[in-house]
Amino acid sequence: MEYTDFNDQNDSYEEQREQRKLVEEAKKMDRGYNLIYRNFTNKKGQLVRTPIGIYTSGGTDSQIRDAETGAYYSHLVGSADEDLYFKVILATGECKSKNGSSTLFYSSPRHYMSHLNNEVSEDTLQLWEEKRAARCKAREMKKNNALSIIVN
Repeated sequence: MEYTDFNDQNDSYEEQREQRKLVEEAKKMDRGYNLIYRNFTNKKGQLVRTPIGIYTSGGTDSQIRDAETGAYYSHLVGSADEDLYFKVILATGECKSKNGSSTLFYSSPRHYMSHLNNEVSEDTLQLWEEKRAARCKAREMKKNNALSIIVN
């Protein structure tokens, strides 16, 4: 008769738990990481206070950072390329980042709505899409001008 060795499963669980603990410690040392709380409705229809991790971008000339993942982008805060992102300033007082910022950057308004469970008006969506499209067009024109100078 064979017996299942449950010790391997427990070791794996302990390793995962230790890894999660290390990740949480690293987040606490990150100057732009914050934990805020939002109320969400669970499957039973009850309102539950839920923690949400966010990453703020630093001041002018620092790299833009994805508010949900913490990934850094090559574009800089304060540059015209800011228009490629949906920018939110969390002015609720709950954001106490060590870098002194409460500015969040998202890839789109829908990304913001998904992450923080908020709604954005259709007018805001339209205005952002127009602003982003204008910036993309300006970048493309600049790229084409640079190519034509090289070719000539």
